[in-house]
Parts: sequence; C-alpha cells; structure tokens
Amino acid sequence: MLEKYFKAASEKFAKPFIKICIFLKIKPNTLSVFGILVVILGTIYFLTNNKNIGIILIFLGSAIDGLDGPLARTLNLSSKKGAFLDSTVDRIGELFIWGVIGIKYTSNEIELFTVFAILTSSGLIPYIRAKSEIYGFDNKVGLAARPERVLFAVFFMYFKFSFNFVYLFALITWVTVMQRFTKLYKNL
Repeated sequence: MLEKYFKAASEKFAKPFIKICIFLKIKPNTLSVFGILVVILGTIYFLTNNKNIGIILIFLGSAIDGLDGPLARTLNLSSKKGAFLDSTVDRIGELFIWGVIGIKYTSNEIELFTVFAILTSSGLIPYIRAKSEIYGFDNKVGLAARPERVLFAVFFMYFKFSFNFVYLFALITWVTVMQRFTKLYKNL
C-alpha cells in the first residue's frame, strides 16, 4: 500500500544513492547481498542488547536492499536472476527480523504463534504475487506489502508497543494473503 503512494518519492529520494552506486561501480545484486548482511548484523546487535545500533542497522539494511531495483532499472540490468535473488533476500531478512521479535518480545505460546503466523503470511504474500505474475497479471492488493511489514517490525521493536498491535498486524497480514489469494483464484 505504501508503495502505491510513495514509490515516486522514494525513487526520487534514491537517485543520489543510485549515483553513488554507479560511481562506485556497485551492481544491484551486490546491494541485495550487502543489504541482507547489514540486516543480519542489525539483528545480532539487537539481540546482544545494543538495540539502538541494531534498529539503525536493520532499517539501513532494508533501505540498502530497496535500492537494488532502482539501480537495476537505471543501469538497464534488470534480470530474472536479480529479481529472484532480491525476493529470496527479502524473505531471509524478514525471517531474521521476526525471529528477533519472537525471541525478545514473546512471553507465551500464543504470542510466539502470532509471530510465526506473521512470518508465514510474509512468505505467502510475495508468493501469491509471483504466482499471479506467472499467470500474466499484477497482484499487489492488500495493506501489508513488504515495506509495511518491515516498518511495522522496526517501529514495534524500537517503541516497544503493546503486543496487541502484533495481534492486529497478524490479522492485517492474513487479510492481505486472502485478498491476493482471492484475486488470483478468480483470475484462473
């Protein structure tokens, strides 16, 4: 959902960073791999009680990973392999981020199950989108695309919201799964 409203602004914001990447001869796939490494490092910092550095690194790693697509388009290097790498890296990043929430913020089985539910929906949302693209149509419906999921997780970790917000967010992610599933199913 955020992508619909902020894609043009975020691509404009990314231009100076894209220019730096071009100057340094950094390739899009390199950004994907570097971004996930920064996210993983951030989760390690977060888990070792250096939460502020951890949050900054998680956010920074996610932002770096977000530059790979605009860089690929700018350099005319978009490829199926790059898109596959980016999608895979995104899932790994979400595993680490939600893993931290599961380790640090759950105090009972229901809360842990809720984190697993979000992690599962976080895999299904892009899976259904990819399946839709295989069948020739766009399927980006729903409130919980990747930017929303990452932002929610980062804000939750930083501000230490009530776990009730995680329950609500789990519901939103599963509504997104159902919206995308229904759209794909109707178009088959």
